[in-house]
Amino acid sequence: MRKELLVSTVIAAVTLFLSATAVGAFDRNDVRDSTRYDVLAERVFTGVVESKAHLLDGLMYFPLRTSRMTLEVQIGPREFVERSGFTLNVGEIVSVVGMPVVVKDRQIILAREIRNNISVLEVRDRNGQPMWEMDRPIQMDPEPGESIFRICLAH
Repeated sequence: MRKELLVSTVIAAVTLFLSATAVGAFDRNDVRDSTRYDVLAERVFTGVVESKAHLLDGLMYFPLRTSRMTLEVQIGPREFVERSGFTLNVGEIVSVVGMPVVVKDRQIILAREIRNNISVLEVRDRNGQPMWEMDRPIQMDPEPGESIFRICLAH
């Protein structure tokens, strides 16, 4: 009888653990895993950088104030943003090509390209694949109309 009770308790504990893990997997807040980028859903957003960029779940965001609302723009992982050397200043007018998504009642733009008055940072390639997940240099265009130059980074 004790052996059956012990086995039942272990099975119940394992079942509870697996259930909790499964629920946690479905309730993830990680946009990288839950949202597939769709280039057909892209839009262009123009506005003003409202405040400094901030880090959330390992990804850098900045608030973009448009004429209608303020949206959070996801740039990418902190390391990617820091290696790019791309900077945004509060009050600066920027244009973002990206896909709008809603995550936990938050309006987020998954950026593919961010353009300020000095340069362009390509966050994703033309197919929407994140540049930080690929073993290639960061691409930036210093001035609109000029050819893209590449910053090669040592790993």
